[in-house]
Amino acid sequence: MRHRGVVLVVVLVVAALVAVIAAGLMFRMRAEVAASASVNRGEQAYEAALSGLARAAAVLVVARDDSTVWYDNPEIFLNQLVADDGVNRWFFTVYGDALDPQQGPPRYGLTDEAGKINLNSVTPEVLLALPNMTAELVDGLLDYRDADNDPRQDGAEQDYYDQLPSPYTIANGPLSSLEELLMVKGFNARVVYGEDANMNGLLDRNEDDGDESFPPDSRDGQLDRGLRALATVLSREPNTDRSGRPRVNINADPPPARIPGVADKTSEFIGLYRSEGNTFKHPSELLEMRYPLKQDHKETPNAKAGTSIESNVKGDQLAAVLDRLTTQAADRSRLLMGLVNVNTAPPEVLAVLPGLDAGLAQQIVDARRDLDAETKGTVAWLYTQNLLDADAFKQVAPLLTARSLQYSVRCVGFGLPCGRFRVLEAVIDLGGGAPRVVYLRDISRVGLPFAVNTEAIERRQ
Repeated sequence: MRHRGVVLVVVLVVAALVAVIAAGLMFRMRAEVAASASVNRGEQAYEAALSGLARAAAVLVVARDDSTVWYDNPEIFLNQLVADDGVNRWFFTVYGDALDPQQGPPRYGLTDEAGKINLNSVTPEVLLALPNMTAELVDGLLDYRDADNDPRQDGAEQDYYDQLPSPYTIANGPLSSLEELLMVKGFNARVVYGEDANMNGLLDRNEDDGDESFPPDSRDGQLDRGLRALATVLSREPNTDRSGRPRVNINADPPPARIPGVADKTSEFIGLYRSEGNTFKHPSELLEMRYPLKQDHKETPNAKAGTSIESNVKGDQLAAVLDRLTTQAADRSRLLMGLVNVNTAPPEVLAVLPGLDAGLAQQIVDARRDLDAETKGTVAWLYTQNLLDADAFKQVAPLLTARSLQYSVRCVGFGLPCGRFRVLEAVIDLGGGAPRVVYLRDISRVGLPFAVNTEAIERRQ
């Protein structure tokens, strides 16, 4: 009897252990299923965000030159349905920094990288004019991007980085991304990103409460967006005219005798000027240019020493001169780096360029709204529309362009009702013809950029 009791107890214990093991296996299976579903939902959110990037690229292919289509267009970029899997519906929203960061709403569109200052090519003077920049930061950046090992007064070369607690090798060349600034002496997240912790271009509550919550901010009711809003390292364009032809190098030896699309008198002026050992820094120098000849030129009538000759470039010829001419070898392999697009740059960017200030920058932005695409085909309109005189134009024109080939995109992919989301940031380059993603990173870790308006989505469906 006692033996039977022992057996019964053993059976009960074994049964209990089996039940526990079974329960554990079921829990693990459910956990794995839940984890798998969670991963799948995360991947679906990622794919939805990639759909937003694809939409951005498609829009740029057909409407690159029409900013009204890609700059702020909720109809094609806000809460766009990608798929319905029967459990969740998946959407994307493409967004950029808000037109009014203090009030919102977000801007639903793309950002032109040529509308920013390129940190890889800009002069020290322009760097120092950027918000929150100091002499130490400028010298540090210049030393980081130059090829030599000679530190500037407030800069640092490789020997400085070798002495850090965690040493690393610096580029001694151009930055490959804006985030690389965090590797440069003196730069930190506050300088690069300002107060915009989630990079949504909006002044959120935690970005205007002092030190009560992250990030630290000035609590002044204004959003400091840091260098990210005004700077880039990815703007470039081929040295070709508007039709895609290589430009004519007026510094070539020998200089061109006749230039298609440019007045014969201007071509003659270029030849005489170059024949006396001169070179041009930029085609804009030809605007209202006069030059006293130093010697006789028997092959050209009336071209004698002491005679003052004119370029014949005034307002009506300026656009053709800027479009067709260059002062360096023109081929498709040599790109022009960091030119600022006067047609898309915000006033904060234009204001730091030589000869411009905040007031004039705003006048430029106001004036371009009423210009047609043909007028804005080159930067000549700054002169022809009487915004700059000849001297001021020639000072800033070498830093400007009227076209863009790189655009940054921020896109959030999300699912309803699960609430899963992924946020991607990318740069699309059109320089090779077909759109190409040259930069891509997942910034989901900074959080959902703004609350999803589910009511608005339901009304649209």
